[in-house]
Amino acid sequence: MTAIFLMSMVLGLVCGQAVSFCVPTEYTMHVERRECAYCLTINTTICAGYCITRDINGKLFLPKYALSQDVCTYRDFIYRTVEIPGCPDHVAPYFSYPVAVSCKCGRCNTDYSDCIHEAIKTNYCTKPQKPYMMGFSV
Repeated sequence: MTAIFLMSMVLGLVCGQAVSFCVPTEYTMHVERRECAYCLTINTTICAGYCITRDINGKLFLPKYALSQDVCTYRDFIYRTVEIPGCPDHVAPYFSYPVAVSCKCGRCNTDYSDCIHEAIKTNYCTKPQKPYMMGFSV
């Protein structure tokens, strides 16, 4: 009986390390340009969730790159482009944003991710809103 219990515990720990809660999550963002008359409300998906990390005891003896902790980040993504309504002719009305297709736990890549600890709380509109329904991919 104890051998079965011990094997169950080991299997649970191994599977628990492989499974994370890092998944594409629905997100609403607000996009506006100073020169344009409207703000767009866009529903998209971002990567969000929990990744298992460990604090390494030998920090003084390891190179800095080895101390990076995993974050929930994009595995696969596509870009969508929308047109912000009410822009004058001299202003480019297009805005592109990533849409998470799948996510992974890994090092944060600053080429396409915001790797800050706490996001800036400015996700609101200061102009009249227009919900965005359909767009085109680039």
